[in-house]
Amino acid sequence: MKALRWYARKDLRYEDVPEPSPGPGQLKIKVALAGICGTDLKEYAYGPVLIPPAKVPLTMGHEFAGTVAAVGKGVKGFKVGDRVSGVGNYYCGECYVCKKGLYNLCVNQIFTGIHVDGCMAEYFVLPAYACYKLPDSVSDELGALVEPLAVALHAVSQAHVNPGDTVAIVGDGAIGLCSLLAAKSAGASEVYVIAKHKGRGGLAAKLGATAVIYSGEGNPIKKLQELTGGIGTDAAIECVGRPETPQLAVECTRRGGIAVIVGIFEKPGMIDFSTITFTEKTMVGSSIYVHEGRTAIDLMADKRIDPSPLISSVVPLKDAAKNGFEELINNKEANIKVLLQVA
Repeated sequence: MKALRWYARKDLRYEDVPEPSPGPGQLKIKVALAGICGTDLKEYAYGPVLIPPAKVPLTMGHEFAGTVAAVGKGVKGFKVGDRVSGVGNYYCGECYVCKKGLYNLCVNQIFTGIHVDGCMAEYFVLPAYACYKLPDSVSDELGALVEPLAVALHAVSQAHVNPGDTVAIVGDGAIGLCSLLAAKSAGASEVYVIAKHKGRGGLAAKLGATAVIYSGEGNPIKKLQELTGGIGTDAAIECVGRPETPQLAVECTRRGGIAVIVGIFEKPGMIDFSTITFTEKTMVGSSIYVHEGRTAIDLMADKRIDPSPLISSVVPLKDAAKNGFEELINNKEANIKVLLQVA
């Protein structure tokens, strides 16, 4: 079968690899569409960031929609031909955090497309617990967005967003815009997006942002303060992963507010802790998801969330480097989520 393999920074190869077979508790998926995640993009542009050198070469990807091609021993609830999407984490179920139900924090966690071969291939395998059936009302295109939407839903949960709350989103990428949709679905009355790119900011406005603040046009905190009567927002969600963006998220929030850090950092972030100490703000991490993949599908199925405007293009898997990864790096104004056509 064909797969997109990561060898080194800016070195992706479309090549033949052996077709996998599902082990106990696993499903073999025939991939229809695979999404390029911000994590994939960082590995392509700067890596290895998270990929262990011992795992190279590695098939990338953890955002997908497809059909079940084979069912491993002991799997129940799935059959060959089921349309599915899913998430990327493997967990042990036995460590102290897994026993608390915090599977996203598993001390033995591995991740699809980082530690094991991922979904940018004709077939791949993953645990059945990481898969969800897709109803007819959720297309393959939407199914390929389940994983990033689950990340955003978990971040909004970490921010304890309640109906009527105000939220600031730092970042205009796929996770930032999914977080906008997730915050609105949670009942946020006002959602402000701090964006870098006009094209993405314009989409944020169309998706329902109360206001879009461009980081290159003056002090974004001063502008947010003006828009919120000098108070700030109840919560802020950082979706960038740059050294300066955690501080920006903290300063977006009101006294006693919550700043949630979602971004993946290739360099350490910078924080002035006096801006937390004297305002009793809370900073909390948000690591992927627990069961939010199912929630994402339910929200899309009943039309409470429609992330389809985030899809910029669908390109063949063989052209992923040029028309996918490079486009996302070099043309951020016009691209947010590129899907790779596999089948």
